[in-house]
Amino acid sequence: MREPGLRANTVIAGVNKAGTTSLFVSLAAHPEVAPSSVKETRYFLPARYGEPLEPVAVYEDYFRGAGDRPVRLEATPAYFYGDGPLVDAMRRTLGPARVIVVLREPVSRLVSFFTSQKVRLRIPTDMRLAEYLAVADRLDDTAFCDPANERYFGFRGGLYADHLPFWLDAYGSDLRVLFFDDLVGRPADTLDGVARWLGIDPGAFPASELTSENRTTGYRNRRAQALALAFNDRFEKFLRRHHGLKDRLRGAYYRLNGRSARESVPDDLRAELRDRYREPNARLARQLLDAGVEGVGGGLPAWLAST
Repeated sequence: MREPGLRANTVIAGVNKAGTTSLFVSLAAHPEVAPSSVKETRYFLPARYGEPLEPVAVYEDYFRGAGDRPVRLEATPAYFYGDGPLVDAMRRTLGPARVIVVLREPVSRLVSFFTSQKVRLRIPTDMRLAEYLAVADRLDDTAFCDPANERYFGFRGGLYADHLPFWLDAYGSDLRVLFFDDLVGRPADTLDGVARWLGIDPGAFPASELTSENRTTGYRNRRAQALALAFNDRFEKFLRRHHGLKDRLRGAYYRLNGRSARESVPDDLRAELRDRYREPNARLARQLLDAGVEGVGGGLPAWLAST
């Protein structure tokens, strides 16, 4: 007999390369949280591109076994950029829900996103960041309606002020904005605050620190990397349910084929990028202050406070 359909009531909706996987895994370890069987269901992403959603039964399948745990959680950080169409689709499908967004200093997020696209074999491994930006800058809004161009969304992905108002307007006090700075610098306080906001026991986490997940790690052999990526995609549901096994397999793979994935970015290019983000960051700071959003220690992080 099929169990009654269940859907998420808490969604980590953004942003890429800002610690959302670590947050998801840490929250999923709480006994009152039922995580989706894969972190990124990606169920609502078609709305971002003007496409219809799959039947809702497909979404409910991600929450089989959720039982009566009060928080049902998924995390698809690309949702953040779906604006009105995606927000509307989520509200229609989920009804009352809570949404978490994590923001990261946009230049460092861009570099991390760029590096991850290389590691995921989506752009040439010898491409430099300046070349990547030149390609991305030639793409207009229409081009980014094609999911295939998501790999070049690195710079635009840091224009948070263009997208946050849709979430603030739709969810109000049911939207929680976190900062990557706090996830890294004050993880226990961050988890405690999120737990209290969700109405679950902050003392029930098995660990007070966030797990370290989804770090961008390079590779030595391209064929081995392609096989590892295919294996991970194929068995993600199983591996998410057996987190210890996943850690052991990942550790063994990194020892065999891993290497540093640090990207060298010239100082003048970093300065240019900081300039390009200055106005969007200033708009974002105003939006956050108007909404009463601040970091764990009070105020906004330095990359916003200085705008």
